[in-house]
Amino acid sequence: MAKISGPTKSFIVIFCAAIVGVYLSLMLWSDYSYQSSGSVNLDYENYLAGLGQNGSPRPNASEAVPNVDTSAWETYTNKNLHLSFKYKPGWKILPAKVIKDYSLIQIDPGAKYYNIKIYVSSKDFYIMGGLPTTAETIGGEPALNVSNALYGVRANKLYYTFDIGLSMSLLPDFNGLVHSATFAN
Repeated sequence: MAKISGPTKSFIVIFCAAIVGVYLSLMLWSDYSYQSSGSVNLDYENYLAGLGQNGSPRPNASEAVPNVDTSAWETYTNKNLHLSFKYKPGWKILPAKVIKDYSLIQIDPGAKYYNIKIYVSSKDFYIMGGLPTTAETIGGEPALNVSNALYGVRANKLYYTFDIGLSMSLLPDFNGLVHSATFAN
C-alpha cells in the first residue's frame, strides 16, 4: 500500500475540518438566521407547532408565567414613542434607532443573552402576521400575545411589538417588562 505524503495528509485534515465547519454552520443557520435589521427569524414550523429553540417545548400563552417583582426596577421613558416600561437594574437600554418602517429599542440583558427588542411603527406589528394570538390588556390597551414571548399592543395610533427573541430563560423578566409598559398620549 502506498504511503500518503505529509502535505496530502494536511490537505485531507483541513478539507474534512472545513466540511464539518460548513455542516455545523448550516445546521445553526437553518434554525435561526439574522436579517439585515438584526432581528431573529424563528423556525416557524417549530414555532407554530408549539416548539421553541432546538425543538424544545415553548410556553403556551395560557400557561402562567411566574410574576416578578418590578418595584425596584428602573424606568425607561421615550416621549417621542409615547412609551414607558420598567427594566431590571443592570440591563442596558441601547439608543433607539430607525430601521425601515420601525423605530427599534433594544434592551441588552447581558452577554449571555440575546437583546430584547421593541419595534414601534405607525403601519403594523413586526413579524406577527399569521401567528396564533390570544387577546389581553397591557397598560390599559388591547394587546395580542404569542406564547408569552411576543406581544403586540396598539396604542396612540402606533403599533408596539415586544419580542424576547431567543432568550427564553428570561421569560418572567420579559413579561414583567412588557406588563409594566404604559403608553402616554
